[in-house]
Amino acid sequence: MEAATDNQLDLDELIRIIRRRMKPALIALCVVFALSVAYAIIAEPTYRSESTILIEQQEIPQDLVRSTVTSFADQRIQMIIQRVMTYSKLVVLIKKYDLYAEEREKEPLESVIEQMRDDIHHRMISADVVDPRSGRPIEATIAFNIGYESHSAKTAQLVANELTSLFLSENIKTRQEMADDAEAFLAEEVKRLEQKSRELEAKLAEFKELNLRKLPEMTSLNMSLMDRTEREYFDLSRQIQSLEERRVFLEASLAQQEPNAAVVGAGEQSALTPAARARLLQNQYISYLAMYSENHPDVIRVKRELENLVGDGDFPNESAFIEKQLDLYEAELATARNKYGEEYPDVRRLESVIAAFNAKLKKLPADKGTDLRNADNPSYVQLATSLKTVDVELSHLKSSRAKLREKLDELEVSLLQAPTVEREYRSLSRDYENTTRKYQELKAKQLEAGLAKSLEDESKGERFTLIEPPLMPEKPIRPNRMLIVMAGFILAVASAVGMLFILEKLDRTLRSPNAVSRHLGRAPLAVIPHIITYSEAKAVKRGRLYLAGGLVMAGMMLATAIHLAWMPLDVLWYAALRKLG
Repeated sequence: MEAATDNQLDLDELIRIIRRRMKPALIALCVVFALSVAYAIIAEPTYRSESTILIEQQEIPQDLVRSTVTSFADQRIQMIIQRVMTYSKLVVLIKKYDLYAEEREKEPLESVIEQMRDDIHHRMISADVVDPRSGRPIEATIAFNIGYESHSAKTAQLVANELTSLFLSENIKTRQEMADDAEAFLAEEVKRLEQKSRELEAKLAEFKELNLRKLPEMTSLNMSLMDRTEREYFDLSRQIQSLEERRVFLEASLAQQEPNAAVVGAGEQSALTPAARARLLQNQYISYLAMYSENHPDVIRVKRELENLVGDGDFPNESAFIEKQLDLYEAELATARNKYGEEYPDVRRLESVIAAFNAKLKKLPADKGTDLRNADNPSYVQLATSLKTVDVELSHLKSSRAKLREKLDELEVSLLQAPTVEREYRSLSRDYENTTRKYQELKAKQLEAGLAKSLEDESKGERFTLIEPPLMPEKPIRPNRMLIVMAGFILAVASAVGMLFILEKLDRTLRSPNAVSRHLGRAPLAVIPHIITYSEAKAVKRGRLYLAGGLVMAGMMLATAIHLAWMPLDVLWYAALRKLG
């Protein structure tokens, strides 16, 4: 008779269920526990070897030498980790120690690198310290661990030792690079500011040189110089005016005198001088040309006599006389060229005469032909000398007045441009002062950076010190065999209990009066007890033997697991005896 069982079970029914389902439950328990013990025994161990590195502060106080490496230890450690765990460095380690041989055959190298990165572990060690600047307690990193996990204890130690060496060397390299970069940067900036300071200094000196009179501090001096220069200018103007009046008078008097006496000798022996004769012939020649043609005998005679005087050099050394002669001969030359051509002898002769006059005209001094070397008229000589003296004095005074005028103009421009120059001068001075101040500040920082570089080169700054090298691990960190066995036992018990309830849930047989009552709603009239047959008794006996054997097997497996995973049995025995006294 089959029916659905009720979920409400009493203790007797529960005991009967356990008895009925004991065999499959024990089988499930033994199988699960045996599998967990087998896994705990055969699972490949993972060893971790790690080192402890202490972060030591710099030996020399920071008040004396300040390091250029200002980053926190955590940041620097993270940066070193990124540098150490680069693709190229990990590939070198993998090839050096032949790591992940099986994985390299099956997977790409990138996956192997990622697996190695997962096997590398680091851990920060922090402590509560007092910040010397603020006096407040803070949590600071004082050390860190770096380790490596491997299925081989020796490999874990070797790789961990290699990683530790890389960390220590990379820290020194990183700090030296940072110190070198800081020192090089400051040196470049100092060089740039020094060059800029020199340029501004040269520019300021050039500006002061070009605008010496226009500088702000020269304003009062320029005003006093301007007043004095104006007085000197007006005094010179009055002197020049007086000398010009005297010059006009001397020129008028000199015009009425001849440089040479017209007649030499006395009585019947008197005769005209060559200069007087030349003037007389010139006047006659001009008068004859006005009355006669050029071919008239008198014109030709006077002309020939003038030419002879020119050839002999006996003629007045006056530019007015020579220029007048040049005008006459040049007019005659133009007429001859038009009439006879360039090759006519008279044309050649006139060209020679004009050339002689031009040569003599060039030799005359620039004082309107006034030549005292051949003058013998005392009145003329005296007037001419006085006129030359006045001219020299006038030239000197006018030159002095022109210089004073230029000086006044310069002073006036200087006073007018002083505000603009002052603005530019102050701007240049401010730029120069700022650049010089920055240069001095950076120069001092460069010296500090040099000291900090020496500090890092000699390893006197903050450094990593290995206080515990990576050792050969004696116990694996994984798997925890005892935990696996305990978890397997718990899972085995749960599996046995689950097997009981699953089998009972699937069985629809009514096995008790209560089950019949619940199913029919009525109590049974009588209950026939179960009569154990010989085969059933034999089966029960065989089941007990199986149970005993299973328990012995489980005990042996448990002892083996304890011996391999936790502690050798002999050591455990002596430990237990010691505990018991």
